[in-house]
Amino acid sequence: MGDTLPANGAKKNSRLLGATGIIMFATLLSRVTGFLRTMLISTVMKPKGYSDEFLLAFSLPDIAFNLLAGGAIAAALIPVMSSLLAKDREEDAWKALSTFLNLSMAALVVLEIVFLFWTDGILALVAAGYADAAANRGDREMLVRLTRILLLNVPFMMIAGQCNGILNSYRKFAAAAFGPVVYNLCTIVGIAVFGGIDVYLTAWMIVASAALFFLLQLWSTRHEFRRYRPRLELRNPAFRRMIRQAVPSLASSSIVEFNNIVARGFATFMEKGMITLLNNANRTWQLPMGIFAQSIGIAMLPTLSAHHAAKETDAFRRLFNRGMRAVFLISLPMAAILLVEGDQVMRLLFKWGHPADAEKDVFYGGVALMGYSAALLFASLVGMTIRAFYAIHDSMTPLVSGLLGIAVNYGFNAAFHHYTHLGIAGTALAYTITSFFNMMFLLLVFGRRTGIRFFADNRRVFALSTLAVLPAGAVMWLLTRMLRPAVDSKLSQIVCVAVPALACLVVFYLLSRAMHIREMEMIRDMVASRMGRFVKRGGGGASRRGGA
Repeated sequence: MGDTLPANGAKKNSRLLGATGIIMFATLLSRVTGFLRTMLISTVMKPKGYSDEFLLAFSLPDIAFNLLAGGAIAAALIPVMSSLLAKDREEDAWKALSTFLNLSMAALVVLEIVFLFWTDGILALVAAGYADAAANRGDREMLVRLTRILLLNVPFMMIAGQCNGILNSYRKFAAAAFGPVVYNLCTIVGIAVFGGIDVYLTAWMIVASAALFFLLQLWSTRHEFRRYRPRLELRNPAFRRMIRQAVPSLASSSIVEFNNIVARGFATFMEKGMITLLNNANRTWQLPMGIFAQSIGIAMLPTLSAHHAAKETDAFRRLFNRGMRAVFLISLPMAAILLVEGDQVMRLLFKWGHPADAEKDVFYGGVALMGYSAALLFASLVGMTIRAFYAIHDSMTPLVSGLLGIAVNYGFNAAFHHYTHLGIAGTALAYTITSFFNMMFLLLVFGRRTGIRFFADNRRVFALSTLAVLPAGAVMWLLTRMLRPAVDSKLSQIVCVAVPALACLVVFYLLSRAMHIREMEMIRDMVASRMGRFVKRGGGGASRRGGA
């Protein structure tokens, strides 16, 4: 009897780790293919003069998706479905889910009609800089037409996303995880083939990619969807639970898009092409955050939730602090790399061939990336703290923080636009300041809710890591001055970016180890893909000690 339980536990843990591995690998592929799409938009469509309009045209479709799907899939659909399925209440699960799907589709129809009929007027707010035709900042008629085409993308993406949530609820992780990768690959092909020929045809290819994504996800859920019913049962308790969990999450996921819209909206007052360069810089700093910070958060959240449910306060505090320190130690040298090597990184990633104004684009993209560099650190900690709030079943505080953040973002954008000549660097800097505000607000409120004194508990690590990053950054700066890339050689550019960056990371790692910052061992384990060991070290050991 005593041998059976550990064996069952080991088997369950093995399945969990296998599923986590699939999800993490698919997430990495999704991030990388999404970034390749960004590179193609810049290199293929920007020389043709319509990349700004193409990127702006996603504003209304993204608003529609985030308002009606977005975070609800992970925060409401999957947890409620999974809970009911685990209790063998599949019929009840589908009654709630059918109502949820039908209501969201009805709301989408209304929102799509509003956006399609009043596209021009709404875009006058989103892209106010395009109102002055004499300024020649962009083609407003093209923007309106592209937006109306891409609005057809939303129903496919929303239903595909909901099918994705159903697959996760039934623990069919592979089909759910790799669906977005297929969509990204299709859009990459569409942009590569048609992006330099016809912008409208490219937009239709995006819609076709979404339709294919939808069909693949629907096919994968065909057996489960036989339980779908086209009716509304608004009094269903499980549906009401879905709605209670969905509304704050939908609002929170929409906030990210509204901040992007604020940034792009101010960029429409700048010269043509700046929206694309801002988007390039934005996607670049988010890539390492998505790979590293989100991976730690995914591994940490279930254990944090378990500690909170079991009232294991000490174990909760230790795991939270350990995870936050790990994210800080990863993000700090990477932020330094973006700050020092911003222009070199942008040249390496986005300059291909010999387009006109290439070096000008490298300069402006580089200063935008420098403006975003500290956001990598602050936003990573924000993402981790939001997951900790979810672990204690508080979704309202992140929502309030996000709403206040929109006001801060708009205020600093307006100030930089009217009183400085920072251009897109000011837009990037405004986002970084907003991320810092959100971080401070969330950590202070979290401290009051949980009693965790984050800054006091971690001041030693912050001080020592700052001492470590200064010489590491100095070594990197000296190497960037010594190694100047040949502008026509990608190999030379790779070497001139990689050597200083690697030197920075090595010096930072060695100094951190010499200063006995224990989390560097955990980061080493994480890089070696042993996330299970990280969770065990951070929470399991503390839990055992707490129970001893």
